Amino acid sequence: MALTELALKNLKPKSKPYRVPDGGNLSIEVSPAGGKHWRWRYVFAGKPDILSLGKYPAVSLAEARKRCDEVREILKSGKHPGRERRAEKQRQIAAADDNFASFARDWLKTKHRAESKKYRQQCLKRMQDHVFPRIGNLSIPEITAPMIVRVIEAIGAAGTIETAKRMGQLLKQIFRYGVQRGLCSTNPAADLQDVLPRPKKKHHACIHPRDMTELLQAMAAYKGEKITVHAMHLMALTFVRTSELIAARWDEVDWEKRQWDIPKERMKMKRPHVVPLCDQSIATLTALRDLTGDKSHIFFSAASKSKHLSNGVILMALDRMGYHGLMTGHGFRSLASTILNENGFNRDVVERQLAHEDEDEVRSAYNRAEYLAERVKMMQWWGDHLDEMRAKIIEPRKKKVANLSPERQRANEMTNGVKSRLRVGTARLA
Repeated sequence: MALTELALKNLKPKSKPYRVPDGGNLSIEVSPAGGKHWRWRYVFAGKPDILSLGKYPAVSLAEARKRCDEVREILKSGKHPGRERRAEKQRQIAAADDNFASFARDWLKTKHRAESKKYRQQCLKRMQDHVFPRIGNLSIPEITAPMIVRVIEAIGAAGTIETAKRMGQLLKQIFRYGVQRGLCSTNPAADLQDVLPRPKKKHHACIHPRDMTELLQAMAAYKGEKITVHAMHLMALTFVRTSELIAARWDEVDWEKRQWDIPKERMKMKRPHVVPLCDQSIATLTALRDLTGDKSHIFFSAASKSKHLSNGVILMALDRMGYHGLMTGHGFRSLASTILNENGFNRDVVERQLAHEDEDEVRSAYNRAEYLAERVKMMQWWGDHLDEMRAKIIEPRKKKVANLSPERQRANEMTNGVKSRLRVGTARLA
């Protein structure tokens, strides 16, 4: 006897699951918990099987019969109804992901799970600003290499060549993932090498090594906030990247081993890094402990959401000291690299302490403590060398000013201003 909507509503659960037939091998199965599921029994290649057609009342009696007719036609065509239904579901999922914007978002969630949340948000923001407005609504197979080229050229034309380069790299990875999943046959972003002009390589402003004595004395005479002064001195002593310095935490400092262990999450190359602490660095950290020892961050700032000093604090301090356009926080890394190499230290030891990426990926994966004994000696030599330079008496240099460009004359005037302040600072130090 065929089922009716009223009969379906009146079916009550029992201690065990039971089925009520509707006809044509379609039935409703009632579970002990009261759930009602449509089942269709069939035989394929001599083997009996059961196919689920949905749950009542989400799937009505009429809809269940319609679905039953559809799978019966699949069976008549010689195909396995269960397998064909599963394949159709996968095709529907693929069709939903076919929209580039949707697929790119899913790719960011799955492939970049190991990356920081900030990095994922940055990638998504760039795609929302530059890529989705142009190709976000297109299906993946529709997108061609010329379309990708136009997207990248448009970003580069806006004067953001570096952003265009990064977006090209992201698109290449996304479409490679699409090829692997069978959503497109080729990668339209595979070859973008000649699309953009090569950007002029910009170097961080840095003074000449011979002028470092003047800089150290200017730092000693600087009357800014204590935490900023200590930050500059620790930057000079450790020559880590600015972002690695300002976000330093007290739990990263191992006082017994006299080393600072920076976790991979805070390193540019995403590998843990060890900074041996010389006597001078220990003294600076001891002074800082009196200021922020009860906080999570060494350079704690209550005014910041991130709870540490901002990225521009050291740069602003250098600007106030008269080094605007002449020196940056990153410049301490360049100075250390030059001076240490000139004084005969092993280049590999210097590079390891700078946490530069090793061309040998296998070797670089295990480089956290490589050359550590040599680095400990080198860092103490560096701390002592800075003390020696800071204690030097500077003889004024005579400089030719004739036939200089206006830009060079302004730079000289700025340098002279620095020197006048240095003389006052040196007198105070004495």
